[in-house]
Amino acid sequence: MNVNVCDALLSVSGLTRTERDRGSVYELTFTGDAPRSFTQLVLFRPLGPVMKVRSESVNTHSIVINVIVPLSKRMEAFKQFINNFREVCIRQDGRVHLTVVYFGREQIDQVKAVLDQTTRETRFRSFTLIQMNEEFSRGRGLEVGARAWRRRQNVLLFFCDVDIHFTADFLTSCRLNAEPGKKVYYPVLFSQYNPSVIYSNQSLPPPLQQQLVIRKESGFWRDFGFGMTCQYRSDFINIGGFDRSMKGWGLEDVHLYRKYLHSKLMVIRAPARGLFHLWHEKSCADELPPDKYKMCMQTKAMSEASHSQLGALFFKQEVENHHSSQKLLNISVNLRFGN
Repeated sequence: MNVNVCDALLSVSGLTRTERDRGSVYELTFTGDAPRSFTQLVLFRPLGPVMKVRSESVNTHSIVINVIVPLSKRMEAFKQFINNFREVCIRQDGRVHLTVVYFGREQIDQVKAVLDQTTRETRFRSFTLIQMNEEFSRGRGLEVGARAWRRRQNVLLFFCDVDIHFTADFLTSCRLNAEPGKKVYYPVLFSQYNPSVIYSNQSLPPPLQQQLVIRKESGFWRDFGFGMTCQYRSDFINIGGFDRSMKGWGLEDVHLYRKYLHSKLMVIRAPARGLFHLWHEKSCADELPPDKYKMCMQTKAMSEASHSQLGALFFKQEVENHHSSQKLLNISVNLRFGN
């Protein structure tokens, strides 16, 4: 069958399967010329031999990561972030700079106090605090933080949020999967469900480290999020950075991701086992435009619990009523037979 004939037919269905020792099979079904007749086209893509592309030693020792965190209030979350930063970046890694872009004046003294305490206790001084007297904008904060780097050498940027928990292994992945002029890294992080829901059968949720496990009952892979990313400052500047007209929450990261997809750079997109989004109460502002508000509410719903856990909460009263009726039935039966 030639291509022109295929183009003239209406596709009905398509199936694909992989035969491990042979290759991939594609079965395409099209409407035929006569009523209730169909044309089937089967394509086969054989497996080829493994080809060695390159083998080289990669030394990441001198690669400094500039962790950029936009922030407004959220002091408890910031303290939790700094605890993770001290353990992973200062004690274990040691090749990290921290840039905090703070919006507003309220609680700025508390942020300074936390950073000063970190310096006194760890002798860590490689951080920058930038205050912005304007409305919070995540994209604006990351843009300012990226452009604030004044050292001569190029630097690897890690765009981060205050609700993110990461490991030393993730920092290694950040260094290995980003390369100036060639690759940017967009990891898929694991997003935690609401601990008060998933640990509702316990008097208290377990410690945070015990909550950070990858399983379907505790969270989900946030494959729709593009906010956490590792890329070199030179690539970020050359591609034009964030859309500076965007305010508030959402979409600025998607626009940047799409610009990279249409560039000559390779986008590395893969799940990262050492990158977690910690659950927090989420509010969607009424002043958001309809598209952003809908996206915010969808994210809020997905982040609470799994489908089955939400279903159990929704039907909780029916289940309790059933248990009560069963108890009454058992009592009635026991009384009737003198038990």
